[in-house]
Amino acid sequence: MVETERFNQLLAEEAELSQQIESLKAELVAKQKQRQAEIDALIRQEVLDFLGMEVQEVQTPTDVAKVTQRLQALKEEKQSVSKPKVLENSFEAPLKLKAPQKNQQHDLEKMSANQPEEGEYAHISQEVSNRARSTVTDNIQKQYNLDGDKLFFDNQSNIFICNENKTRLAFTQPKTKNMPALRVDNKQRPIKASMWLVKSNLPRLSNKGPITTDPLGFAPGLTRGHLIARSMFNDKILKTKANKRTNLTPQTRWSNAVLQAEIEKEVLKAVRKYDNVRYQVEPMYHADNEVIPRCYHIQARSQNGKFKLNVVIPNIEPGYRLSYVTGKMTPVEE
Repeated sequence: MVETERFNQLLAEEAELSQQIESLKAELVAKQKQRQAEIDALIRQEVLDFLGMEVQEVQTPTDVAKVTQRLQALKEEKQSVSKPKVLENSFEAPLKLKAPQKNQQHDLEKMSANQPEEGEYAHISQEVSNRARSTVTDNIQKQYNLDGDKLFFDNQSNIFICNENKTRLAFTQPKTKNMPALRVDNKQRPIKASMWLVKSNLPRLSNKGPITTDPLGFAPGLTRGHLIARSMFNDKILKTKANKRTNLTPQTRWSNAVLQAEIEKEVLKAVRKYDNVRYQVEPMYHADNEVIPRCYHIQARSQNGKFKLNVVIPNIEPGYRLSYVTGKMTPVEE
């Protein structure tokens, strides 16, 4: 009898211990879930804070998709920083553009007349890079039908790569191969310049004499920037100042003599290699009252399709703030 009672007591104790173990397991699982929920909440809050969003903005699956898209864009931007861009179907060497040196300022009149000094644009600050990125505003994207999802800023070259460098430029035979097509709007602002570049029509002699024609909106500190470069055609065929102005815009020295100059070198290489290249430059204005482009959309493709280029270059100057309405350049600390 005693042994039976003891056996039953042991069974009861075992059952109680099993119940306690299960209870502890359940409590542990609950605590783990609670801790994970707290971690998830912290991560979610950190992500939203980083993206500049509020919790109330993420209530539906569509809102979550927006967060995912922003994170994907940041990931792609990081990849573009760590891996140099090479222009698709271009030449083997990657496009390397010199960047501005921090806090270097000059006399504005000299900036308008002189080429950059050796090493002047050897370094870049994040502030300059951010300003370059901000030139393609939402309004510009809407006006000029730029797809923001296919527009990536390359921090190494300080230019935007559009549609993975692919372009839909038409290849219609022009009336003349030695004369660019130049368009202005009703305010006489240059809005588009295009040309069929042929190797046999490239200038054989340098025609880079002094530029005496001021583009609309020109001011001290800015350069007289050609849409179609003089290295691509003989601009002496533009006889009058009015005609010359259709191919000129006020452009910062960095944008003109560094960013666009490097793009033009790539295009000229393609002309010499493939002979026929369609080339187009489109100044982009943020607002109707602005006479100075915020950026330039440059596209090119060879007739055989082996060379393609589709980029946007910013029109800013390191160390200065530019008013796109008046052309005034104000020194800033960067």
